[in-house]
Amino acid sequence: MPKESDNQQKYITIIVMVMAVIGLAGGGYFSYSAAGEIVKNTADLEEKVLKLEDEKIILTGELQKEQQKNSVFQNQIGQIAGTVGKLDKLSKTDKELLQKYSKIYFLNENYVPKGLVEISQQYIYGEGKIVKVLASTSPFLSQMMNDSKKDGVDLLIISGFRSFNEQSNLKDNYKVVYGTGANKFSADQGYSEHQLGTTVDFTSTDLGAGFNSFAKSKEYEWLKQNAYKYGFILSYPQNNSYYQFEPWHWRFVGRKLAQRLHEEKQNFYDLEQRQIDPYLINIFD
Repeated sequence: MPKESDNQQKYITIIVMVMAVIGLAGGGYFSYSAAGEIVKNTADLEEKVLKLEDEKIILTGELQKEQQKNSVFQNQIGQIAGTVGKLDKLSKTDKELLQKYSKIYFLNENYVPKGLVEISQQYIYGEGKIVKVLASTSPFLSQMMNDSKKDGVDLLIISGFRSFNEQSNLKDNYKVVYGTGANKFSADQGYSEHQLGTTVDFTSTDLGAGFNSFAKSKEYEWLKQNAYKYGFILSYPQNNSYYQFEPWHWRFVGRKLAQRLHEEKQNFYDLEQRQIDPYLINIFD
């Protein structure tokens, strides 16, 4: 048995005095040894309490470590879930939509974009003419057409989606009229942006099919200032290396990419394909 400390002696004295006063331990007598036993038990309890407190500190530390691990795991799970979500979204987005065509990339004769819809007749030049566009592009196009009307601009659509065969027939007709000169303004089948369903040709009531004057129209000026806000870009600006200047020909590439091109005053075809590809996942955001 360890030697009693001064504190234990004090505890014994105090307990003896208290027990004597309250008349316990056989008619007012309480032995010194009994008091010492109580103090010993008290000390043991204190020691146990200290051990429990030490154990509590250790367990608290272990708990914090586990919580930190769980936090890391949760972040990793969240990142994985986010990546899976992005991959799922990307897998459902047509990878052709941001490819560089126009003598660079080829669409075969079997390619038809999924979900073509008719453009409202109120936006079409030519009564009863059916013009289609990719369904996912339609809301952006409709909003742009509505806003142009609000600004007093007579913007109309004369052409939209063209299939591989339609483009082939159109090019053949141009060759009859213009010979090899048709290559300056008309893409061969499989190289036309129109086959994507995200490209439209604009005109106005006054101009009709007279595209040559479109560059001088207020409709073209409005498009230059506003089309990027809706995700549309001018595919063939002045001095491009693919076709002649076509101010009427606008392609949907998504708001983010269109804004970048507008702010940096760049042409879509001047970018490397690797610079364009990251925008595909957000093309319809």
